[in-house]
Amino acid sequence: MEGYHRSVLLKGAIDALDIKAGNWYLDCTLGDGGHTLEILKRGGKVVGIDVDPKALERVHKRLGSLGVLGNAVLIQGNFRDLKNLIFSQADTVGSKIKGAIFDLGVSSLQLESPERGFSFALEGPLDMRMDPGLQVRALDLLNTLTRKELNELFRNLGEEKYSWKLADALVSAREVGQVTTTKDLAEVVEKVYRRMGIRDSKIHPATRVFQALRMVINDELGALQEGLDQVKEIIEKNGCIVVISFHSLEDRIVKNAFKQWKLAGLGEVLTRKPVVPSDQEIAENPRSRSAKMRVFKKL
Repeated sequence: MEGYHRSVLLKGAIDALDIKAGNWYLDCTLGDGGHTLEILKRGGKVVGIDVDPKALERVHKRLGSLGVLGNAVLIQGNFRDLKNLIFSQADTVGSKIKGAIFDLGVSSLQLESPERGFSFALEGPLDMRMDPGLQVRALDLLNTLTRKELNELFRNLGEEKYSWKLADALVSAREVGQVTTTKDLAEVVEKVYRRMGIRDSKIHPATRVFQALRMVINDELGALQEGLDQVKEIIEKNGCIVVISFHSLEDRIVKNAFKQWKLAGLGEVLTRKPVVPSDQEIAENPRSRSAKMRVFKKL
């Protein structure tokens, strides 16, 4: 399936779900449908959720071309509303969900669509909304947040060590109308890094700034916490919840949630340490390098 987003830790994640033919599973972050397709191949049925209508269009076409669309229910929505979304499909799905997967972060399709504004490598508007129905874009934040607020955003969500200097530079640049596109923002960040004497780093200097803006625009951490709170109630006994994260703050939320569930007697954590991609997978798909997978089994 050339042209589709390559799902990270695909085999390990679906193995962890322990698919049983005919049972329903939740793909809470549908993306390009890689995990959903693998569940369907193993005989499961899928409720697939995504906030991005473009993702739903592509998966509908992908599954339809393979003749497996009949075993999938695709819903536009945010997984922070899991209970309501599942309830809306009760006539089709019923109440028995045997497992769930969350594959967090941004998809290749979103990164490679300049008009979405997720990528510092492509010229586009400073948008970054996964759900185009959201009111606030990245440009709105960059134009309205104070220097102090920008610093806190980059430091807390981007874990950016030059957060104050970047906030200063962005406020100065916006005062003369120099930050209106993704390339403009990336250039401001690059200039700060050059002034700090850093010209060669493992990741692009703008990575953390773009990440922080994307995470706050889409309230990704809040949505994750709410989604986890609900999924633990939806999944049946002996079902597994698989979460693949790409950011230390996301991983911390997942780790703490699983720990609390275990202490409350809800089940057991199957991953003593997070599962990470092999060297081969990282070589084949560099975007997988920061992935961490954790698995909880409900008992």
